[in-house]
Amino acid sequence: MASKYANLLSVSGKWKQQITDYLTEDVPSFDYGAFVVGNKPETASLYMKAEGLICGVPFADEVFRQCELEVEWHYQEGQYVTSGQLVSSNGKIVVATVKGPANKILLAERTALNLLARSSGIATQSYVTKKLADESGYKGLIAGTRKTTPGLRQLEKYSMLVGGVDPHRYDLSSMVMLKDNHIASTGSITEAVKSARSVCGFAVKVEVEVSTEKDAKEAIDAGADVIMLDNFSAL
Repeated sequence: MASKYANLLSVSGKWKQQITDYLTEDVPSFDYGAFVVGNKPETASLYMKAEGLICGVPFADEVFRQCELEVEWHYQEGQYVTSGQLVSSNGKIVVATVKGPANKILLAERTALNLLARSSGIATQSYVTKKLADESGYKGLIAGTRKTTPGLRQLEKYSMLVGGVDPHRYDLSSMVMLKDNHIASTGSITEAVKSARSVCGFAVKVEVEVSTEKDAKEAIDAGADVIMLDNFSAL
């Protein structure tokens, strides 16, 4: 069964072209290893060897699709594999089985595993962080940042969602965030908010980064939608 989060990914989105580019990057000319193994039918197993959330299935599926391979998943996207399950399975669990020509399995292998490992790692850390926050009684949201890896933003933001945290803004167009450099350039928080609001309209939120209570009040009075407390001290 496909993950509900897979519906976020456009049927003809740029992410599919990125996967094509990843595969092309791996084989820019001749694939000498493919010549060695040939195209005889083979079956491969994808193993999970550490506790955590399984994430990145739609991205791996696209790798396998482009390499004309069949894949069967034995665990669902977002399912948590415990250390107990790993111990009972001699330290590794088969999460998927891939079938097809040997040369195409080996072409898809590294790209699919890299995407799955990165996605699962982010989803797992997101899940663990949120769980700790919930257990401590924290009532706020755990959110990500725009500090993503170039070329992997969609994968990483997707992984945060599967892990249960808020992805925050996706890019510079998703929300206005006015930081210290914006404020220094315009002269004041009030002027920065006014300038941003004149072009972003009412539908786009404006967030202001502040480090003092005085700045927070100015941002609120200026009409900011969100206040970010950065190195904030109420004293």
